[in-house]
Amino acid sequence: MKFFSTIDVADRAQTITGQCRQELQPSRLIPTLTAGVITGILLVIYAISMAALIFVGPLAQFVPIGIGLGLFTATVSAAVVALTNSFPGIVIMPQDSTAVISALMVGAIATDLVPTDPALLPTVIMTLAITTLTVGISYWLLGHFKLGNFIRFIPYPVVGGFLAGTGYLLAQGAFNVMADQFFSLTQFPTLFAPSLLVRWLPGGGLGVLLVILLRRFNNVFLLPALILGSTLLFYLTLWLTQTTLPEAQASGLLFGNFPDSGLWQPLHLSQIHQVKWPLIGVQGGRLATVTLLAVISLLLNVSGIELSAQRDINLNQELQACGKANLLVGLGGGIISFHALGLSVLSCAKIKANSRLVGVLAACVCLITLLLGETVVTLFPKFVLGGVALFLGLSFLVEWLYDAWFNLPKTDYGIVILILLVIATVGFLQGVGVGLAVAIALFVLNASRVKVTKHELSGATHQSHTARSLPQTRILQEEGEQIYILDLQGFLFFGTANALLNSVKARLADATLQPLRYVVLNFQSVNGLDSSAVLSFVRLKQLLLQQDIKLALTHLSPAIRTQLKRGGCLLPNDPVCQAFPDRDRGLEWCENDLLGVIPLRRARTLPLLIQLNDLFPDRDVAAEFMAYLEEWDAEPGEYVYQHGQPADALDLIEVGEVAVYLDGNQEQPHRIQALGAGNVVGAVDFFRHAPHQTTAIVEAPSTLYRLSTDSFRRLEQAHPEVATAFQAAVIQILGDRLTYAYKEIADLLRS
Repeated sequence: MKFFSTIDVADRAQTITGQCRQELQPSRLIPTLTAGVITGILLVIYAISMAALIFVGPLAQFVPIGIGLGLFTATVSAAVVALTNSFPGIVIMPQDSTAVISALMVGAIATDLVPTDPALLPTVIMTLAITTLTVGISYWLLGHFKLGNFIRFIPYPVVGGFLAGTGYLLAQGAFNVMADQFFSLTQFPTLFAPSLLVRWLPGGGLGVLLVILLRRFNNVFLLPALILGSTLLFYLTLWLTQTTLPEAQASGLLFGNFPDSGLWQPLHLSQIHQVKWPLIGVQGGRLATVTLLAVISLLLNVSGIELSAQRDINLNQELQACGKANLLVGLGGGIISFHALGLSVLSCAKIKANSRLVGVLAACVCLITLLLGETVVTLFPKFVLGGVALFLGLSFLVEWLYDAWFNLPKTDYGIVILILLVIATVGFLQGVGVGLAVAIALFVLNASRVKVTKHELSGATHQSHTARSLPQTRILQEEGEQIYILDLQGFLFFGTANALLNSVKARLADATLQPLRYVVLNFQSVNGLDSSAVLSFVRLKQLLLQQDIKLALTHLSPAIRTQLKRGGCLLPNDPVCQAFPDRDRGLEWCENDLLGVIPLRRARTLPLLIQLNDLFPDRDVAAEFMAYLEEWDAEPGEYVYQHGQPADALDLIEVGEVAVYLDGNQEQPHRIQALGAGNVVGAVDFFRHAPHQTTAIVEAPSTLYRLSTDSFRRLEQAHPEVATAFQAAVIQILGDRLTYAYKEIADLLRS
């Protein structure tokens, strides 16, 4: 397995040259620079925040080192993903959801060691490294084995609620940045204190202005111009009020000074022997939890990015790119990072900077901060950064609270609101989990309302393809309502299977129809069934047994047959319930039982000459016709003809049974006719002078009479009136079959 592919240097250089020309176009360069700088500054802030989140309590003494690890993570991961992912403009960063669990892991280790223990820092850094490496390997393996597309099964309103919750958290974070204190719904009134109002009000106004303007105007230069104009206006205000930079920092209008250089201190080889491995081993449960959380969060974030950017993203390539980034970061002792939903949407969808340089520039800002400490970050107004973050959060909220009201069904909209409320009051993953549970419950409820019966037919109008005599056909037409045929469809579970049971009960209670004697259930279009559906079929069988009604189950897949056998619905030598390979054979069984006849293979034997009286009213004509036929005997399994063979003969059945299949070469051929004594086999293709379109197989010991093409030509020459009479008889037979086929189609369309 190769993590990084080797590309021809000359071709790569030519490709890079062409890409550079495109990137230097003003319409691409200005949005790219804007997105790169903005996301870079925000990356620095997030990286520092994640370090402060992890290195708390006894580990607070190592906060500068933690900041270095966070900046190292942001630098490497942003650069690697920018150059290897499938969608230019995506930004990756350390995330708080996984940082919280990482903090629990290292916090537990810190409580087992004294703060002055020299093994404390090496053990903590090794724990973070192992965690990041594990996540990186998991990402890469999932992407390599193409498992990323499982996220596509998450319902659309759940993703919408996820984005709405993200919008709330982004807006909350914007106020946190501008006001320098944590903001929640319960603390909302405190934001209107005069000392805080001056900090967030300009940024709040900027965020609202950006939402209004960018919803109305679609111009790539608008957002960069507003950001630049707001920054210049801020410094103009400082100049007019004669406020110095230190005073602005003290007032919370600018970011404070960052630590000096030398922040990144990875684990040295000489320190590995100090690592307390048993303390790391007991964190295996949390390691599995943080890995699962990282995978789910990445896939949700990428799904949200492609929904906002309105472009498909290769999830498997994103997993592999993020896996490579985390592997490199883990080797340096960094923390888990994956796709930043807010920053990526800001870059790709809002600023429209679809360039790999965005991630590279953001990585450069982080790298400069890591190496030098003081950067452009300290000169960037807080209200501008907060305003941009607020704009992004409000954009999500407007899209999923206002626009979605007009675009989504009200049940889906309710799920979005529910997820948003849970995220705002309880937690992020809890909100997604609740929304997913509600969406699944609604899906099951709606699925149970879907009609489980594809066709609902009667044996009076829908008969098997077994050839019957005229009296038998008349009996089936008059008494066939006693056969109730249901073509089932979809996946059968407790909701749909119970609806099927109710359908049969309703048919039993219908006094306007003939009493029911047979139920045929066709499983050809059934994908599967659960254990509760099996129980419903057992209840159905018990109900039919009480009413002395027979049940035929047709076209059972091996898996469904096994389930029904284990559930006690299918038993050996069961007089009530029988299984058949297809619906036609199941119908034939019901018809034979209804008619009280024995199968065709045991039917009384009449010489063909007597049977030909049905075709030729004149016995002398029948005798003349017999002279051109060749008698032959066939055993079960013998082919009368096969699909694709030249139709150089037709056969008349004196005794026995021949089945005609749509394609005899299939593993489960479809029987379209069962022909007995007195019937003609292969007549259509014989008179069309075309290869056989079907396959005819002998089902019982049979005696047939064959009329070859040469014999028919001699008959036409010697006795043209006999040949004409035979053709007319065949046309009559085929016309009757076609009429029945039309009735069958009409019956299916009505059901």
